[in-house]
Amino acid sequence: MLDRETPIVQIKLDVLDRLLPAESAVVFGDIYGIDGGYSVEIFDRGTPRVVLIDTLETAAWQRERIDRPALDFRKGDFSDSLFMLSIREQFEVSVAFDILLHQAPLVHTLNLMLRLTADRIAIVQPMLRELEFPNALVYLPGNTATDLYPEPNPKSDIKVFDVEQVNHAYWQWGMTATFLESVLAGEGFELLEATDICPLPNPRWYWYSAIAKRVRKAESHWTEVRPTPGLFPGPWDRAG
Repeated sequence: MLDRETPIVQIKLDVLDRLLPAESAVVFGDIYGIDGGYSVEIFDRGTPRVVLIDTLETAAWQRERIDRPALDFRKGDFSDSLFMLSIREQFEVSVAFDILLHQAPLVHTLNLMLRLTADRIAIVQPMLRELEFPNALVYLPGNTATDLYPEPNPKSDIKVFDVEQVNHAYWQWGMTATFLESVLAGEGFELLEATDICPLPNPRWYWYSAIAKRVRKAESHWTEVRPTPGLFPGPWDRAG
């Protein structure tokens, strides 16, 4: 469960203070290391409908659900389109703490999460400081620029999907705030707040938090693009 004496936990609880109250909430990836702690916190603060989505399950989390039968759970991968589209409801708020940097299909996964978000989303995570160009996203595995890694000694032995040996030094993405904020804007969300919380041991990284609100439906969205069947009218079709 949550170690309330840890500064970053206190920061996340402060973010929840500003996100709530809400009538419903969905929390993404809240099991590893904390056994659904933020989902329980949101529920105990009076949110009647709370759903946690994660691929993992623990005995401590199962006990929490027994104690709070109304606390709901969907066991699955929130980067999986078929799984996510099977959840046919929206939630007033959503919470994504420390998960986006591990998502291989990053923009796709964020889109699926925002589809379930009716009004507001809270995000807290390590962030890469701005680079030469805005909206930067850096792929870390295999990257020779080792000073970009958030941990000083990144491990080469990566077991990211082994429940017993998750290596949190393995972060697939170095993401800048402008990148995340441009994706949110493209999905129809507007920032209510964005905060540089505190530095990480690598000065190129820092803790970042944001709350964004849905203000419009994204038009001409990339998910609506479909291949057009038929022959491509190339120059060979022209007479003469």
